[in-house]
Amino acid sequence: ESVSLETSILASVNYSYDSRYLFDGNYRANASSLFGADKRWGHFWSLGIGWNIHNESFMQNFGWLQRLKLRASTGYTGSQNFNSYQAISTYKYYSDEVYDNIIGSYLMSLANPDLQWQKTQDNNVGLDLSVFGRVDLTFDYYIKNTSDILLGYNVPVETGIWSAPSQNIGKVKNTGFEMALTYRGNVGDLKYTVTGNIATNKNKVVDLAGSDDIISNGGDKIRFILREGEPIGSFYGYKTDGLYTQEEIDAGRFYTFGRIPNAGDIKYVPQREDVKYYGDLEANEDKSHAAISGEDRTIIGKDVPDFTYGVNLNLQWKNFELSVFGQGVSGTMTAFESEQISAFMLNANPREFHRGRWTQENPNPRAIYPRIYGGHSLDDYNQYFSDYQLFDSDYFRIKSISLGYMVPINVVKSWGLSSLKLFVTGENLFTLRADDKMKDFDPESPSGRGLSYLGSKSVAFGVNVSF
Repeated sequence: ESVSLETSILASVNYSYDSRYLFDGNYRANASSLFGADKRWGHFWSLGIGWNIHNESFMQNFGWLQRLKLRASTGYTGSQNFNSYQAISTYKYYSDEVYDNIIGSYLMSLANPDLQWQKTQDNNVGLDLSVFGRVDLTFDYYIKNTSDILLGYNVPVETGIWSAPSQNIGKVKNTGFEMALTYRGNVGDLKYTVTGNIATNKNKVVDLAGSDDIISNGGDKIRFILREGEPIGSFYGYKTDGLYTQEEIDAGRFYTFGRIPNAGDIKYVPQREDVKYYGDLEANEDKSHAAISGEDRTIIGKDVPDFTYGVNLNLQWKNFELSVFGQGVSGTMTAFESEQISAFMLNANPREFHRGRWTQENPNPRAIYPRIYGGHSLDDYNQYFSDYQLFDSDYFRIKSISLGYMVPINVVKSWGLSSLKLFVTGENLFTLRADDKMKDFDPESPSGRGLSYLGSKSVAFGVNVSF
């Protein structure tokens, strides 16, 4: 059980002059027991200004303009989102070994009394616009610089330290914009409101304070990497170029990876320039010169989208109401492993997309799945983490559709009621996906084994009654 305490001091000021010029300022001091005695306090502030241009006297003749506001803000926030006790050394009892009734222990992590708050500087400029009584626009551009990110610093394994010491070494930059546009109108008795929104984000790791690339596990096989100049959420694995053909195997135009590949096996692509085809080796040349190794891993994709978007539609006609909400993402991938992707893995049932696998009857070097070896096979040649395990998770989905009917008031009053509304709602009924391989996975699912990541649809009927 871990215990932590936090104390906060808050101050805020807001000022408005003639509803035209706006100012707000905030200050927050936080102290946390998660940090060392000299680093517990973090001081964070923000300043914001606004200008309601539509309230200026020179704008009064523009009757079509209801709102025009410019905004700008800057400030810092803090985070202490990490495991407890990282500022002190921790030990673990080794209960499996007891000598003379003495239980041994070993060092889990080194103390770092200099740990401090992670800080994010957020700079934002924005615009609010309303015109013609029908159109609303909101636009924001932001730059976020996060520093002192708590990461495990790489140390040599010879130190015997169980886990990498935590230090404030990371810096990340995020830039992007957010925009929402709404239009309201009517055609006779039909009233409608349409809203669209889009948000972009570009992030990259700016600094790791001299640390080597930080590789982390995303599962049994899935790996992520933090590398300066690259985005967070970068997958780290092997690039591939389809599957081997029998002709390539016979001609020696292949690379080994623990063994000589067979036709239908994944064709891993080396990233080192000095790797040769197996058939090009000299008679006495070291076979490792034709072998794929861990040094051939590289960035093969990312799971953070380039942008997200959505649309809202509301229709009202007499006593009927229809609302539709859709959302989508673009520029992202999802990685699967084990039962979600490997046929018969741990004796799991095969998936529908395995029908498109390589076989002797279908020796397609671009088949969506390599040859199958069976659930009891110890051969893991085709299971090294590669872009063959990445799936395009771009999508647009109708998240919800709701149709309602309000029973006329004179009817419900005759029944002794105040109001009565009947409705039917559907969720996740329609999805357009970019993936053309697995096809049946939920594009909103996270990377991993994905045992239950097939998604779900639902339809609900309901009644709202007021007495």
